[in-house]
Amino acid sequence: MKAKKGFLLIEAIFSVFITLLIVIALQNLLVSLKTARHLKHPVNEVAFSYIQLNNFLKEHESYALPELSNSRKADFSGLKDNNKVYVLGKYKNMIRVTTNASGHMPLLLNVDQAEFETSKNRIKIFITEEDGRKSELYFKLREKPDEAKEEKKAVKGKRTSE
Repeated sequence: MKAKKGFLLIEAIFSVFITLLIVIALQNLLVSLKTARHLKHPVNEVAFSYIQLNNFLKEHESYALPELSNSRKADFSGLKDNNKVYVLGKYKNMIRVTTNASGHMPLLLNVDQAEFETSKNRIKIFITEEDGRKSELYFKLREKPDEAKEEKKAVKGKRTSE
């Protein structure tokens, strides 16, 4: 009798079983990738907004204006901007920096609540995000230049040049 070449029933069932396992593993991998793609990384957004504002404050040699600030906004000015006043505040669901001129710089989106605390050389922001997470951001600023000291420096500079 001549032996027939081909698969036995058990070999065919085993091949289908292995193929089914591979398909299920690939399906789970695709579901995991799809879920991971939709995840947000809000901690990174808060950290990025902190770095962005901190760099802005240092670049403009900013100082706080506590006399103009309250719990809803923090005002500051910059020596390099001819003492232009900037307002850091919450607008709708974002924290942004604005000026009297047009335009704004959004810093952080998806903010539910924000409270500001300003002292002579520091701005604190207490943030509650829409997903319930809370953060506190602290910014150290230079002290407001004393106008009397500035005048003395100007007078002293004039005397030395004469």
